[in-house]
Amino acid sequence: MLENRALHCVLGAYVADAAALGFHWLYDQSLIARYGGDHPEFHLPNREEYGDKGYFAHEGKAIGDLSHYGAQLTAMLDSLQSSGDYQEERYIQAYRHWFDFGGMWQGYIDHPTRGTLLNIYQREAQEQPLSGCGADDTQNPALSNLPALIAYCGHQDDISQAVESAVRVTNNNDQAVLYAQAAALMLQSALRGGSPYVCVMAARNAGAFIDAQIDKAESLSEKTSREVAAEVGMACQLEASFVVICHLLLNTQSYEQAIRENILCGGDSCGRAITLGAVLGACYSGTEQTIPAEWITKTQLPPVLFQSLR
Repeated sequence: MLENRALHCVLGAYVADAAALGFHWLYDQSLIARYGGDHPEFHLPNREEYGDKGYFAHEGKAIGDLSHYGAQLTAMLDSLQSSGDYQEERYIQAYRHWFDFGGMWQGYIDHPTRGTLLNIYQREAQEQPLSGCGADDTQNPALSNLPALIAYCGHQDDISQAVESAVRVTNNNDQAVLYAQAAALMLQSALRGGSPYVCVMAARNAGAFIDAQIDKAESLSEKTSREVAAEVGMACQLEASFVVICHLLLNTQSYEQAIRENILCGGDSCGRAITLGAVLGACYSGTEQTIPAEWITKTQLPPVLFQSLR
């Protein structure tokens, strides 16, 4: 059962993802500002607004719908809801229930998901175990399952093994695991009531490589997050996304302000939104800076989230 900060951790991820969908993968900040104005959140996806400045992936999606990142989070939530503990085999089953042929998800399938499914088919054909079946990939899907995993299991003394296992189901890559361990430390800090700054500093325990990424975000403190995204990259690779997420957290004023700024940064805003929204949702739970109620109402939340409240 999810309560208080744990609930707001998962809820914050979902709302941030849905809020960003309308301009997801539009790589022109000026176009986002033109069409989204001061309130780019919950914008109806429109192919004509993209021109040749991005990749339009969400044909037929409505305001409040989740992206494939939100669906990836739901796969993890599904696997945890019945017992509250992580089991790799159960997570793989839930993941396939969502993304395999005839699965629940209807929409864009990203590169690591395609690679993961192909690896699963190949291993099954060769009667090999499915453990660590993920694609060799360092993109944002490596972090999509973490809000649910940490919300349910983050109180455990050593969650790092479960984090690594869950990441390697979809992103079987050592660097992806490092980023995920850092994000998990941020989320654990948020669940303990840490400020966004404290959460970023908590990730320093993940190692020197992550320290360098955080140092980079701090060194760019005089710049806006939009300027940082334009400088380090707006795409799906964690090398860019992690710096932007850290910069947004280090300069946040509220959940609403940070999620809005993330959208205006452009590019893979939905990919960044999962971690960003989860940390801020937990950090600001019970405060005036929390998730706006009207944003929650607009989001098409999965039924399993409400089952988690029982």
